[in-house]
Amino acid sequence: MNVFITSTMSDSGKTVIVGALLRILSTKGFHASPFKAQNMSLNSYPSIEGGEIALAQAMQAYVAGLMPSIYHNPVLIKPMLNDKAEYIILGKPRAQLSFNEYLSDNNAIRRLAINAIKTSIHKLTEEYDVIIGEGAGSAYEPNLASKDLANFRPAEWLGANVFVVLDIDRGGSFIQGLGLMKALPPRWRRLVKGFIINKFRGNEKLLSTAIKWLERKTGKPVLGVIPYVDDLWLWPEDSMDLRPIGNGPLDIALIAYPYVSNFNDIYPLILEDDITVRIVRSPRELGEPHLVILPGSKNVVASLEWMRRVGLDRALMRIKGSSVILGICGGFQAMGRVLSDPYGLEAGVPGNYDGLGLINVNTVYGVDKVVSLSRAIGLRDGIEGVEIRGYEIHRGVPQYVDEKPLIMIKERNGKPTEQADGVFRERDLVIGITLHDSLGDPNFRNFVLNMAREVAGLPRRDLRGLSSIELLLRQIDNFSSIIKNVLDIDFMISNG
Repeated sequence: MNVFITSTMSDSGKTVIVGALLRILSTKGFHASPFKAQNMSLNSYPSIEGGEIALAQAMQAYVAGLMPSIYHNPVLIKPMLNDKAEYIILGKPRAQLSFNEYLSDNNAIRRLAINAIKTSIHKLTEEYDVIIGEGAGSAYEPNLASKDLANFRPAEWLGANVFVVLDIDRGGSFIQGLGLMKALPPRWRRLVKGFIINKFRGNEKLLSTAIKWLERKTGKPVLGVIPYVDDLWLWPEDSMDLRPIGNGPLDIALIAYPYVSNFNDIYPLILEDDITVRIVRSPRELGEPHLVILPGSKNVVASLEWMRRVGLDRALMRIKGSSVILGICGGFQAMGRVLSDPYGLEAGVPGNYDGLGLINVNTVYGVDKVVSLSRAIGLRDGIEGVEIRGYEIHRGVPQYVDEKPLIMIKERNGKPTEQADGVFRERDLVIGITLHDSLGDPNFRNFVLNMAREVAGLPRRDLRGLSSIELLLRQIDNFSSIIKNVLDIDFMISNG
């Protein structure tokens, strides 16, 4: 029997619980697959087919022992400016629409999305023993219920047992559980087989009265109470997961501008015990760090405008040459001279836009998007001849004016290529690279952090370390050991 995990709110732990269930089932010999019909996120990842899916479903695929597929997340919505979003269906960008336009039954993109969800369900149910689905946000909202493509409708199409995660850490969870059951139409209410209490701190016995109350009022059992786990680091679902890292002497500032995306790029830094990553949104917060990271952005132009508005552009120029500045993908583009967007696909309006001017590289945005798992070779001192692996999701192509590339991308999705990328301006301590998850490659991570350690007067390190995927599996195994002792998984996948 397939399972569908939903909730009454965002950030309740659905994604992590799905990942743990997949890990447990796969180790038990089940051929299990993740599925999220529709996800809204700026964090995305290449699929094995060369399409783009939500990062969270890529993570769930890896922990299940699979390669990420477009069928794991058939509809991905990436918010843009002016109430618009980019709609990616079965891995391919299809349109930029407002949400109201997308909700229209007469909209061709919506019809395409429905077909993609049903096609994915059909394909996955034929190929896998168990599908573990995940809902999005709140499972039932009266203004969206008739248009639902994220929660109970796909759960119904999947024929799944639905379990509702209640986040007790934020309060009101029992009332929310009862309210959801009262609001649901009967056919969807019947799909719910129980509740899961998540993020509990304290003695579980304190909940016994409330649990019995909820079970009596709803007729649905509480399967278990999952304790609050504050040291779990998995790939982030959305910006609510953006948080500081560490407490070491190496001071790292992450610039958290609007439309920040793929900030899982900093996730591997938890492997380093000498770092502190601070989330920075103003010049005062920036200070004088040893390393600044400009992460990816869904809208680099809007992120640049924000940096200028708050004064971070000037603050970055002041510390150039005294702090290492690393730009990744959109952050690399932002560091350049000019961003040319002739079709308006990046900024929303066609035009040429000024970058920060930290490097002599221009970016030109084309119609086609590069979405690939990539392999590169280092070209500059410190990483010359070294293989670096990561992934690419971008329309921008770098054009070198008076700089030399940092790397040569040699392979995209298993196919040979020759694409110069990145930059290393040693005298200014500026590094740029398009490859996401490059810090997850121990070779590149050592290269960047050792430059910052030199700035900080700290000793170099050249440890091999784990890759980001190896770290992910270690983290999910720790959480899975808790889940399997709390939840009756046999009941969850039964036909009850």
